[in-house]
Amino acid sequence: MAVHLDRVEARAKLSPRREPYWHRLAKSRYLGFRRMSRGAYGTWLARVYDGQKFHQKPLGELATPLEKDRFDAAKAAAEEWFEHLGLGGSVKSTTVGEACRVYVEELKTENSEAASVDAAGRFRRLVYGDPIAQIELPKLTATQMAGWKKRVLAKGGSRSSYNRNATALRAALNLALKRRVVSSDHAWVDELAPFEDADGRRELYLPLRSRRKLVGNVAEEAQSLVRAFALLPLRPGDVAALRVSDFDARHAVLSVPRGKTKSRKLPLSGELLAHVKACAKGKCHQDFLFCRPDGQQWKKEGWRDVINEAAKAAKLPKETCAYSLRHSAITDLVTSGLDLFHVAQVSGTSVAMIEKNYAHLQQRQVRAGLLVLGLK
Repeated sequence: MAVHLDRVEARAKLSPRREPYWHRLAKSRYLGFRRMSRGAYGTWLARVYDGQKFHQKPLGELATPLEKDRFDAAKAAAEEWFEHLGLGGSVKSTTVGEACRVYVEELKTENSEAASVDAAGRFRRLVYGDPIAQIELPKLTATQMAGWKKRVLAKGGSRSSYNRNATALRAALNLALKRRVVSSDHAWVDELAPFEDADGRRELYLPLRSRRKLVGNVAEEAQSLVRAFALLPLRPGDVAALRVSDFDARHAVLSVPRGKTKSRKLPLSGELLAHVKACAKGKCHQDFLFCRPDGQQWKKEGWRDVINEAAKAAKLPKETCAYSLRHSAITDLVTSGLDLFHVAQVSGTSVAMIEKNYAHLQQRQVRAGLLVLGLK
């Protein structure tokens, strides 16, 4: 006997039961309604037959619309799912949080452990604890994405910082799109677009005396790490990941494992060499070179708090962070006259990026070089 779920009075007469009542929408496509007890709203379901078996998707109670409008709301939700499947989408529902976790594992396999750890940290801070994490990808809307963006910006940080966080989430969602977990990127393609006016430069330069004050005010347990930040033009995460086995004491060379860029070797000398030797002394090959007192690796949250406290004690700008030390080190390398190719090589970035952010600092060298072109 046909069941007319589109009629309020017909649904009211249905006997409560576990098995849904089904309303045929089209060939192999059905809308279901289940009421377990009298007086309950009842729940809606969608069902599709793929030629081999049925697949179902819960649509919820849909209690917000008026009773007379619930069938239309359920039908629209079911047809949206049918369209998703018709475009090659997965029958399995995946949330934003689950998509992020899949992306982290993908990075670990296809890219590097460092990239995976970086993305996992961003998601842990800004996605997993946010309401957006529980939203299923096919139900994700641009409005919900805009809400996440607003909440992230409200937590502080520059537009450049937001761009980096949004890039990680955008990559996770795009991977889900690539794998047909969702059929469209309409929910995030605009809302996660980077700010075009965000300047990628780390503008806060700390002169040598300020760096000395910062390191001098750092807690003893973090002295070795923060001093290394100040002496090495590397990304903070790359410094924290260094192990004793990466240091060749005989040839005074430090091997930086692959992180965001390919692995490379840094020749050491002077204060930097002495510091690395002191940190490696008495440790096993697999120990972290600049470790916590318990031998564990320093994480971003840990060194961030340490540097914040030291900067406050040293009365340095509140924007002072680990990347301020890297920016300062690269700035000094550039202004010392070291060619941009080697600056890029030791800092682990491209020549183009160094030229974009630091080439303006070589005006003195250019001016001096032009003197040799004089005719008198």
